[in-house]
Amino acid sequence: MQLQAGPLPLYHQMEQDLRARLHGGEFGPGDPLPTEERLCEQYGVSRITVRRALDALIAQGLIVRRRGVGSFVAERKVGSRSISLKGSLDEFLAGAGVMEPDRLSLEHEVRNAEAAAILNLPDDAGMTRLELISRIDGEPAAYLEIYFPPEVGRELEQHDFVTAGVPIIRAVERRLNVRVARAQQRIESGVAGKVAAAHLGLRPADPVLLVTRAYHLASGQPIEVVFVRYHPARYSYVIEFNADGRAG
Repeated sequence: MQLQAGPLPLYHQMEQDLRARLHGGEFGPGDPLPTEERLCEQYGVSRITVRRALDALIAQGLIVRRRGVGSFVAERKVGSRSISLKGSLDEFLAGAGVMEPDRLSLEHEVRNAEAAAILNLPDDAGMTRLELISRIDGEPAAYLEIYFPPEVGRELEQHDFVTAGVPIIRAVERRLNVRVARAQQRIESGVAGKVAAAHLGLRPADPVLLVTRAYHLASGQPIEVVFVRYHPARYSYVIEFNADGRAG
């Protein structure tokens, strides 16, 4: 399938086609996807376009990337289903800055295989991790782990990060003089875990809302990935659908 320039960006056309191929059963859980070089040939696009499409599928939890090996279809949870919603990045970030942030720690050379995969880094890459608690009316509402590539982390100072009402990614943009072009977010259920539970006043096995959020530059380069665990009694996620098909 050779893609053609049109109203939808090429990477989005490719993302949609690959998603349809995944849902159609062409590739099963654990199966490898064609190499980036092969996908470039199949779709008639650049490697950057291929990577942006794959990054979108990774953020949706449909595929995983193994550094030096390639991309593979993710093992699906029983009964799971994914949908895609489009909207304004500014509208999205407006909701990301409404809580009161409280910085816990900033560390370098931290390793996390899931974050590394989303940031297109080797599994054992050392990254910068910012740990936060977000509060609503003074009560802990969310525990956040934010990972940055090492070259980004080296440019960031601890006091630059946390300002009430300002999303972290906006502070990163100002510091690095860059502009985020797109973001992807995956939402699923899970358990608090020991660390988040201690900060949120929960038990480790208590249910929480898990959110994974990735930010990308126009080049497709991922610049930040956020893992959030929301307190179930202090956060709700509401989507309004308009008649024109857009999420509001």
